[in-house]
Amino acid sequence: MSAGLTKRDKQQGRQQAWHLLTKIDPNLGIDGNYLTEWDIVQVPIELNFGGLTFPSGVTKAVTSTGWKMLVGSDDFLPIGKPFANSYTPVTNRQFLDMIKEAISGVKGAVVESVGSVCDRSKIFVSISIKGADKYTIGNRQFMDYLNFGTSHDQSTTVWANSSNICTVCFNTFMMNFEGNQAVKVKVRHSKDVIAKLENITEVIDAYIGTQAKFKAEFQRLMNEPMKVDEARNFYAGFVVRNVNDEDGQAVRELGPKSMKKVDRMTELFVSGRGNNGDDRADCFQGGTEFFTHFSTRGQGRNVARQYYSSDFGLGNLAKRRLWNSLRNDDLVDSLMSTGENAIKDYVTA
Repeated sequence: MSAGLTKRDKQQGRQQAWHLLTKIDPNLGIDGNYLTEWDIVQVPIELNFGGLTFPSGVTKAVTSTGWKMLVGSDDFLPIGKPFANSYTPVTNRQFLDMIKEAISGVKGAVVESVGSVCDRSKIFVSISIKGADKYTIGNRQFMDYLNFGTSHDQSTTVWANSSNICTVCFNTFMMNFEGNQAVKVKVRHSKDVIAKLENITEVIDAYIGTQAKFKAEFQRLMNEPMKVDEARNFYAGFVVRNVNDEDGQAVRELGPKSMKKVDRMTELFVSGRGNNGDDRADCFQGGTEFFTHFSTRGQGRNVARQYYSSDFGLGNLAKRRLWNSLRNDDLVDSLMSTGENAIKDYVTA
């Protein structure tokens, strides 16, 4: 399943995650969690020729390959794939100690989620910091997490970031690993990986600085007036599609489905959660609410499909593009102009 939780995996958290497989633990901590119940053990890979017949004078028993394999310390089953000496695994204990060091001295640090996915090949921890995790700009509330992760199958670096996505499954793990967050650190599994893990602590200071930047940017959007018809034109320019006319020339137009999206987002601009319909922040929130709750087929009635789109799929991409567009004055003007013309063409068609 998309959660990536096999029989050997577990996700612990203070709240139930979307996959409904969370083992809830209100006392979750760095020194007491699922990742402390087992660790990785390096085992040499050898070729065993026992029982085979060789030419006279040739003796073969057990031969080293120079490669190793990770197994679980509790069940001795394989984890990941074979690796050479150029790859340096990071144990669960080293990973947790790195996080412990990173958040030491940070008041209000709380472990929100811990676990492994994909047959223990990837492990993660998500942290909230009281006073910085939930914050309000105007009358709108936001939630941030510090996320840490690594892999036992050579698929990722050791990484840390800040985002509004709490790691609870394979998809959220990859979203946080691959995303374009402003606060992010990655360390390769090279021979000096343990020494370089100290760099992960940089994410804490950067996290606070990025939060301040986001707050300033969002406040600026709140101070940029936008009328209802301007928002409607912007949304139209945002969702307009490229098509070819009868002469084969590329034109941009709105179809009935696109126009319904524009109308719904415009409604949310005015009456969405916390919105008044008078600035770019309302435009961002209106679009965000649409792509979070109403953008999929059936206008979000299929909750699972809508959730996936909002957090991992096209809805997530649209929200990122919406945020970047509204912060660019020239792009806002261009989209409003494109949208205004597209609406006129739709009405007169």
